This record gives sequence, C-alpha cells and structure tokens, in this order.
Amino acid sequence: MRSLVTAVIAAIEAVAVALAGIAVVAVPAVLVWVITFGLAAEPASVAADVTGIWLLAHFVPLHFSLSAETALGLGLAPEALSFTLSLVPLGITLISVLLALRAGWRFAGRGGVGAMGVLGGAVGFGAVALAAAALAAPLIEGSAVQAALSAAAVYGAASCAAFLVRAGRDGHPWWESGVRIALRGLEYLGVRFGAALPSRAAEMFRLAAAAFALMLGIAALGFAVAVAVGYADVTALAQSLQLDPIGSLTLFLAQLALVPLAIVWSLAWMSGAGFEIGAGSSVTPFETLLGPLPALPMLGVLPDGWGERGALAPGVLVIAALALGVLFARRPGMRRASWPAAVSITVLAAVLSGLSVAGLSALARGSMGPDRLASNGPDPWLTGGLIALEVGGGLLIGVIAGRFDAAKFRAALPSVVPAAVASGGLLPGRAAAADPAPGAGVGAGADAGGDSDDVDFETAVDEALVLAADRDAARGRRAVEDATADMHEIDAMRTAGDETDAFDTAAFDAEAFGTEPTRAEASDGQGFGTETFDTETFDTEAFDTEAFDTEAIVQAEPLRPGSDEPTAEDASDEGEAESRPDARRDSDELIDEATLVQAYSWDAEATPSDDAAEEPKPERRSGWRWPGRGH
Repeated sequence: MRSLVTAVIAAIEAVAVALAGIAVVAVPAVLVWVITFGLAAEPASVAADVTGIWLLAHFVPLHFSLSAETALGLGLAPEALSFTLSLVPLGITLISVLLALRAGWRFAGRGGVGAMGVLGGAVGFGAVALAAAALAAPLIEGSAVQAALSAAAVYGAASCAAFLVRAGRDGHPWWESGVRIALRGLEYLGVRFGAALPSRAAEMFRLAAAAFALMLGIAALGFAVAVAVGYADVTALAQSLQLDPIGSLTLFLAQLALVPLAIVWSLAWMSGAGFEIGAGSSVTPFETLLGPLPALPMLGVLPDGWGERGALAPGVLVIAALALGVLFARRPGMRRASWPAAVSITVLAAVLSGLSVAGLSALARGSMGPDRLASNGPDPWLTGGLIALEVGGGLLIGVIAGRFDAAKFRAALPSVVPAAVASGGLLPGRAAAADPAPGAGVGAGADAGGDSDDVDFETAVDEALVLAADRDAARGRRAVEDATADMHEIDAMRTAGDETDAFDTAAFDAEAFGTEPTRAEASDGQGFGTETFDTETFDTEAFDTEAFDTEAIVQAEPLRPGSDEPTAEDASDEGEAESRPDARRDSDELIDEATLVQAYSWDAEATPSDDAAEEPKPERRSGWRWPGRGH
C-alpha cells in the first residue's frame, strides 16, 4: 500500500512538471498569436506548435513542409521545402531534468519504497507526453507512443540517476547487498578487487563528475567571453530583423533556450574538435570556415580562427584538469590508495568524463533546416576522445604531483634539510662534488654529481636521517668526554689544594655550554643559583642533556687546602651553615634543571637517558623560571 501511494504521488508531481514545461513554451506563443497575428491562426495549429516544441525539447523530431510562397516569404528559394527539425532546445529540456533530479533525490530518502516513486514519475510524465503527441500529431515524426516513450525516458532517467546516487551515498541495505552480490560474481569469474572496490569506485565517480562539471564551467565562461566580444555583431543582427517588442521578446526567449546548446558547442570548440553549422563548415580554434547562416543573432558570437595560437584553448582544459588532479590527490581516499590504484582511478575517471562529453555532444547535434543545414553540431566521438585525452593527461600529472608533494616531499623536507647541511650534501654524489678526494679534478666531481639523479629519493631521505642520528650521537659522546675531563680536572685541583679555583669558571669551557663563561659569583657555596642559570639562555643544542653527568658537579663547595670540610669563612655564621643545602641537594637541583631543559629542548629527537629515568622525581621548588611557549 505504501509503495502504491508513493507511485501515485510521484505521478502527480511528474504531471505538474510536464505542464510547467509546456506553460513555458505556451506563454510567449500565445502572446505572439494574440498580439502579433491578432488570433489569425487556428487554435489547433497553435496548440500543435506549442506541444511540438515541448516534445522537440524531449528529443522528438518535428517535420515541416513549406510551400513555395511561404519559402519565398522567408527569404528562401521559391520552391516547396520539406525538412526535419531535430536540434534540441536544451534549455527547455533542462527544466524537466532538474525537477526530475530533485524528485528522484527526495524519493531515495524513503529507501527501497522510493523506487516506486521513480517508476510512477516516469509513467505520469509519459501520460502528459502522450496527450501532447496527440495534439502535435501533424508535426511529429513517428507515432504518438514513440514520442511519449521518448519524453518519459528523459524524466525517468534523470530521476533514476539521482535515486541511485543518493542510495549509494546513504548506503541503503538493498544497495549494500547488491554490491556484495556483484563482488561475489566477480570473484567467481576470477576477478578479485577486494573490499576496497566500492570506495575506489566512489572516488572515480567523484573525480569524473568534478572533471565534467569543470569542463562545462570553463565552456560556459568561454561562451560568456564570446558574447561580450561579439556583442556588436549580435545587436546588428537583431536590429536587421526589425521585430516588434513581442517578437523581440520571443526571439530572446528562443535564444535563451539555446544557451545550453551553445555551451556544449563551446566545449567542443575549446577541445579542438570544433563543430559545424551546415555541411562542409568548420568552426575550430585554429580556423573558421562558414557558409550561409540562418538569421539568428546568437550566431554573431562565432569566433574567428586563431591559427597557431588555437592550441591555447585545449591548453586551458589541460591546466584546469591538472589543478583538479592536485586537489583530488590530497583527499584521504586518494592518499590511502596505492600508486596503481590511484593511476587506475584517474584514468577511468578521464574515460568516464570523455564518454559523458561524447553523450552530451550527441544530444547537441541535429538538423535545423533543409539541405546543408541538416548537419549541425560537434562530432561526438572526436570531441569525447579529445576531452578524455586532455583531461586524462592533466588529471594524471596533477594526481602524481599532489601525491608526491603530500606523501613524501613535504613530510621529509624538515628532516632532510638539516641533515643535508650537517653532512655537506643530500646525496653521496653531491657530497663528493663538494669535497673531492685529494688529487681528483673537476671532472671527477662532475661525474660523481651526475650519478646523483639515479638515486631514489626515499633512499636519500633514509641516508640523510641516518646521518642526522650519527651527528647527534657524536655530539652526545663529545659532551660526555668534556664532562668527564672537567670532573677529572676538578678532582686534580682539589687534590692539589686549590682553595678557591676548584670550581672556577675556567673548568667549564664556554664552548661546552654554547654561551659566555659562567661568572664566579654564579658558583658560590649555594651551588648553581636557579635565577642566574636561566633556562632560556641555556643552549640545549650545544649541551646535550642526556650526556650531562650530574655526579661531575656534586663537589660544588669551596674547600680548604688539604681538607674536605668547608672554609671557616663560609661557616662563620652558624645559622647560615645549618640552612646551607648539602651536595646531594645540589645534585637534585641539577637533575631537576637538566630534566626541565630536556623537556623544553628544541631537539625533538632527544630522549631521556636511563640514569635520569631511575632518579626519584625531586620536589618542585619555587624560583624556577619556566621557559616560554616559544622555546
């Protein structure tokens, strides 16, 4: 019952859509019949003309026969003419297609029941087309049933396409089961795509739709530029017809219905294939060959040939496709796909967009007059093939460039540059060229550098990272050796009886810290003052915190000659001597300081040492100056 109600509602909506399309044609036709001709024509003839034009917009050819007197009045040869009019006013077709897309999308929200809505809409639209074909029987070619089926197919195909797209996007149960059945069938035939096939197919359709829409947008922009450039010719042709206001309005509406047709022709022109207006004519970016044309003002926008510069028109399509490929290469689905999958998606999308353009070109081709005017429009297969090649080439280059930039180069560049600077070059060939072996000439360096192009980029990145790790390890070993030497020097000074120079600033070389030598006031009996030893000025790059041995600076108290006890001058104040921290506490402060410096170090590769991890976490003290966010 629910399915039947849905079908009836869809049929009623389709009838309304068909009547709206007929009204768009009927309003200007009735105005011309009433005002211009003063109701001189028969109502049946007017109804036949109105319904015939609406059926023509739904790909039903019309047949016209002109007497010798009528042909002479139209400026033609005084002889009877008989011809077929099949060039479709796609502007009227677009009304039915857009409303059908809207209906199919809405019915897809009802799940599987919505399929009855698609079927009911096609039936309702076909019923109106059947009635219209009965009124236009003197004009149409073929039977009324054929005309009704043609119109119903236009509405039903658009509605069904929108229904399927939304069903696939929302993942309807019947859609998912159908996909599983299709995959099992392919596996039974020996073709295995895996579970990633639906997502890959979705990416392909998205890329093809985006490329198709981009090509149409560029063609529409090109047509707008042509109208702006040839506006003077269009105006002159319109004035030469000497129409009254109603006639001018009708002519404007007729040309407005032909604008989508002109956009398709513009796309064929930009692809390089061009189009023809009459047998033997040719309008391409490279040359323009025309014969006698109908007195249609819109034809005044036809451009002249550009000669060798005509290659710029296809070049615009290639560049636009390249930019689209770069954008799509950064989508998560394309970035996760392997290289063969990404290339396959791109190629298939280009083929699909070329087929779409070929189909649209076939719809934009037809007859609009007798004799040589029976052939008009672009060649479908030539236009679609060139679009597939141009779009495919641009998309392929863009996808390769986008994937390389997003997945490899941008991520590896921050690590490669410092390693390359530290090691003297990125590749072995460049390093050899920068520092040639003794006795080697310029030619040797050139040969070594010339081989660098054959080295794989990923291998070069790995080598650079290894060099950077070796550099950090060597720096840590040097820091350990410097700290050990300083500790031995302090022990030697204490054994020799040096009273005040045991912890002199000379024992700590300025190069070990990367800053100016520590002042003598900074190494008093209290150890390192936390306010004087600011972590913001501590150069963590030059002094590796992992190699800093806290045991080397435990003996920070000034010593008496030949004794391990503090001097009498420092112990004169008993209260001060009792409040003075011992060497172990100084060591905890240094550990705390080293931990903080390491935590806020610029070197992201540094990791805490095992010795520091085993020490108990010291109590937080006041007076620390925390590094800012910028460090």
